Amino acid sequence: MSIVARVETLLAEGKLIHRPSAYRKVSERNMILTPYIDALAQQPFADTIEGERYAALAQYLDGFSELHRITVAQNPDKKPNDVMLARVHPVGDDFWSMRITAPEDTPGIRLLGGFCARDSFVGLLCEFRDYISVFDEEVDETRNLWRDLFGDLKPLSGSNLDDYLTHYREY
Repeated sequence: MSIVARVETLLAEGKLIHRPSAYRKVSERNMILTPYIDALAQQPFADTIEGERYAALAQYLDGFSELHRITVAQNPDKKPNDVMLARVHPVGDDFWSMRITAPEDTPGIRLLGGFCARDSFVGLLCEFRDYISVFDEEVDETRNLWRDLFGDLKPLSGSNLDDYLTHYREY
């Protein structure tokens, strides 16, 4: 079974959710999430700093789905603070961190996962950055979540960023 076929099965079973842009109702790119993460990014948002952070997550997901240009860092050790998507260690495992850095006065949110196809990201773990004490443990948990859903199927592995994404700027 291909990874795309497995995603389709997981979508049909309700174990994953396809999330088009909540604003424009389009999917120029595919954002695929666990039901829990999808629920975090749904309105209404609480009138609290946490609510603002979840609203920023929703805005990021909408931008990804709407094909907004995103900034990408392939080297986990050399990335600007404001880069939107970064590889994580170990690079060979092909897991990535979507870096939601808004609101500005917060450490933001990290959404970890992998690509199942070009322009198709599967987000499996979402956490406030300030709640992450050991980032590598979050990556390990993401790997375990991936294995639970996909078995031996690995995330998309590309030779360059064009294999993963369109409409990006690399750092």
